[in-house]
Amino acid sequence: MRNLLKILISSILVLVLASPLMANSLRYESPLHEATWKTTSSRLVCRLSHSIDYYGKAEFVRFAGREIYLSLNMDQGGPRNGKARLVALPTAWQHELENRELGQVSYKGGQDPFRFSRLQVRDILASLEQGLRPALHYHSRQSGAKEVEVVLSSINFREGMEEFRRCMASLIPLDYAAASNSNILFSKGYLLDRKAKRRLDAIAAFVKADPVIRKVRLEGYSDNVGSRGDNYALSRSRALAVREYLLARDVPAEMIEFEYYGEHSPAYSNRTKKGRSLNRRVNVTLIKPY
Repeated sequence: MRNLLKILISSILVLVLASPLMANSLRYESPLHEATWKTTSSRLVCRLSHSIDYYGKAEFVRFAGREIYLSLNMDQGGPRNGKARLVALPTAWQHELENRELGQVSYKGGQDPFRFSRLQVRDILASLEQGLRPALHYHSRQSGAKEVEVVLSSINFREGMEEFRRCMASLIPLDYAAASNSNILFSKGYLLDRKAKRRLDAIAAFVKADPVIRKVRLEGYSDNVGSRGDNYALSRSRALAVREYLLARDVPAEMIEFEYYGEHSPAYSNRTKKGRSLNRRVNVTLIKPY
């Protein structure tokens, strides 16, 4: 009965504090019994989301090959240009702790107005794991309030964070920009080395994980050492070697198209050893319909 009474009181407090009709200050935080952190996972993107009653959603996001970022999406348009104060608040049972200042956050309007730095994202994650409650304080003319406070609950965060970490560990190590424009280099002949195979493993995983990709285009090249006929044949062998490796990694044959150009269209000057090494390549391009 006592626990039920606590839940009812916390719910009433959130309703009162989140109502713009009550006072010149607003406070948004999900009540204890409703606070959740949910993870959605794929090999391309991981999301860790937390709904904030009457305000919107906080979401940590990491795409394949990129850094984690935090978005704070509002149900309605956000405050205009300015800076918010970011602070980590102790819970009621953390009596020995004090507020921890985490700096200022710029905001620029719209439904995702806040721009958190990489360090602030790390500090917010660390604070939540320590049971603290990161909070933003800012002024908003739109709400007619003197100050708005938005609090991220640490309730159930650790469970969600564990799943988020597992998702991040399975992410493909390339983003689309890197995967879709890759150069597979060759020392001399047409054998793939370990570095080339690791890159192709990631490309194959990306193709299989992204249903929007329609084609994989391969273009084989050589340097200008040797006869043009030999170089033309060598560039073909290189393109075929990449094609066969992708097929072995379950990339459908109908998705792969390839061309070979010998020593034509060098990417770098063939006058230097470095340039020649970069011209012995197969360009891999992932093609989407837009």
